[in-house]
Amino acid sequence: MNKRTKTAMKKFLALTVALALSLSLAACSAKTTKTTTATTAAPAASSTVTTASATPLKITFVLPQVANEIWGVAQAGFEDACKAYNIDATVVAPVVPNDINEMNSLIETAIAAGTNGIVTQAVNPEGQAPAFAKLDEKGIPYCLVNSDAPNSKRLGFIGTGADLGTIAGEAIVAAMGGKKIELATALFSPSADIAIKIQNAYKAAFAKNTGGYEELVVIDTKSDQLNATSEYQNAFATYPNINVCINVCGFGAAAASKAMKEAGLEGKVLIMGIDDIQETLDDIKDGSIFATMTQNFYRMGYEPVKWISEFAKDGTKPANVVNDSGTLVVTKANIDTYKTDMRDPTKW
Repeated sequence: MNKRTKTAMKKFLALTVALALSLSLAACSAKTTKTTTATTAAPAASSTVTTASATPLKITFVLPQVANEIWGVAQAGFEDACKAYNIDATVVAPVVPNDINEMNSLIETAIAAGTNGIVTQAVNPEGQAPAFAKLDEKGIPYCLVNSDAPNSKRLGFIGTGADLGTIAGEAIVAAMGGKKIELATALFSPSADIAIKIQNAYKAAFAKNTGGYEELVVIDTKSDQLNATSEYQNAFATYPNINVCINVCGFGAAAASKAMKEAGLEGKVLIMGIDDIQETLDDIKDGSIFATMTQNFYRMGYEPVKWISEFAKDGTKPANVVNDSGTLVVTKANIDTYKTDMRDPTKW
């Protein structure tokens, strides 16, 4: 091989190595680049949002239980808001529904992972106080949904409050026409502050019933439909004179309806639900369930993202710390129309 050939060969090898290194670096870069839908979604024109070129904030939604027909709606609102506000969204939930120890642990994990904000439910404000204190210590804003912790330093709260029980209770009193209310109450957790407040609001409304009322049994559904059904079956077997069932649990009304039918009590029991899961709506249509109280869970998931985003941008806080998500009594009369505005932020 002559000198000129050797020189050409060296140049060729050098170019080959350089090309290989270039391709290798490009491949490594492609593997480490993170692409999210949050950076490409178009926000509403009226929204104050982080620019698309900025590094997205990280917000974590700690659900009280794995997303179902109820909390799945809240998750959808959260994720839609995160797309609109250029947020890196994370959704987590405890294995055991409403387990505050697991929820506290999930918050601590989110802090360690560098979250810029937390959205969660105050299932038990006292039991969750340690986690809230850690967020305060780190200067991480957090918002509460569905049930509040008034003594916490949350940025904002959105939910329906005890008024839900008042509105539903008054509707039941009107429907009973002065007849004595023989009551079965189902709660998602008998220790949850919001459940107790709604239960007491129902009782205050029933106290105005001309025929009076008596609470015969209180059921702990444990946020589980099978458990709720079993407990209602026991309740109807023990107290066949039950004529009203109130439910502060999304699964409660459908469970009461099933147990009522099995006990041969159709037409004798007025059932009031909470939330608009499909089984409840189906039973309203066929008359098995009197009505259900809707809560705007989509809005509960959406609004906190807006608040945290705006607070992170320039320190803006929501106009009100406590906010009403909106509620409505859903009956046969309005069942086909009530959802029209619930997912439209311009209608809130």
